[in-house]
Amino acid sequence: MISLFFIGLLLLTSLWNLYYAKHWAVNLVVSLDFIQNCAYTGERVEMTEQIENRKKMMLPILEVGFHMDKNLSFHDCENTSVSDFTYKRDIFALLGRQRVIRRLSLDCRKRGYYRIDKSYLTTFSMLHRRRFSIECPASTELYVYAARTDVSDILVACERLMGSLQCAKRLYEDPFAFSSIREYTVTDPMNTINWKASARTGELMVNTFESTLTEKVMIYLDMEDRGILKYDHLTEESVSVAASLAQKLIGRGMEVGICVNNQTSFTYVEPSTGKKHLTDIERTLSCCKSEGNVLPFTTLLAPQTDEETRPIQAADTEPAFPAPPEDAIVIFISKNAMQNKTVIEQFAGGSGQAVWVIPYTRGETCNITKLGNIHICKREVSAS
Repeated sequence: MISLFFIGLLLLTSLWNLYYAKHWAVNLVVSLDFIQNCAYTGERVEMTEQIENRKKMMLPILEVGFHMDKNLSFHDCENTSVSDFTYKRDIFALLGRQRVIRRLSLDCRKRGYYRIDKSYLTTFSMLHRRRFSIECPASTELYVYAARTDVSDILVACERLMGSLQCAKRLYEDPFAFSSIREYTVTDPMNTINWKASARTGELMVNTFESTLTEKVMIYLDMEDRGILKYDHLTEESVSVAASLAQKLIGRGMEVGICVNNQTSFTYVEPSTGKKHLTDIERTLSCCKSEGNVLPFTTLLAPQTDEETRPIQAADTEPAFPAPPEDAIVIFISKNAMQNKTVIEQFAGGSGQAVWVIPYTRGETCNITKLGNIHICKREVSAS
């Protein structure tokens, strides 16, 4: 009798394991989502981990695991391990038709674009004799923008250059961009007279118009890291300067464009203004990398026309490096001072409407003090 009981129990267990193996993942939904899709370096973000069991059968034990870049670290290190990636594994016990939501806090340690595209579900048979696993797709992303830095010294240099453009602005007016009304002078053409305003005041009044030349700034960012030693702190400072300048200048209503020598190609954003354009620039900068085969900055500024020697481009129909608009102030951000000195001077054209920002490591020296009419802004950066 006892033997029949154990045989029946063994048979029942085997049947349950077969049924469990076939149905445990049915109507089981797992979703991973960053609550916000963007943050700044050093900030803390949150993500949700939601598991929903939509069937009546309970799941006594369920492991949910996923991994992501190690530059995102969990504030609570429980069930977390870090090697080449950050690995997270949480254990749940789900009743039938139950949903569990957990909120996880993460620290954004470095600028970048982070994505989680899959998770792993694991459960066990009765008495843990068998293991069942499946892979589930996920789709959530996070842009970590470059940290903000003080750029007041660079803005002062830009304001000086902007002053030199004001005279040219007054020479070219846009007849469709009304500005204000003022008194008539003998040099004003007759077609600018505002007859209604003249009738009201009893004196001739004329319309004035905004300039056809808008204030534009073009930022050229050098991501190249030459030599065996890598200077990530200088590269990150360069990106932070570019992002901070874009934020400040767009906030003042200026049009800002950016060009970066990225991996095997360049990234170019047309000059424009507005919050959406700032977001595009910040996302572009968050995705830029200095590792691998970065297109040389000197090649970009002095592109070759020969088919065999020209740099790799984003598309064959595009120029190797778009020239800045004629009325734009040019800002170079490059830590490779000695290598880029000559080509930057040639690219600026000696107009004086250029600023060169040179980050260098604290304790070292930067020998460039003057370069034609180009304004030099040095930035000492700590290596730690």
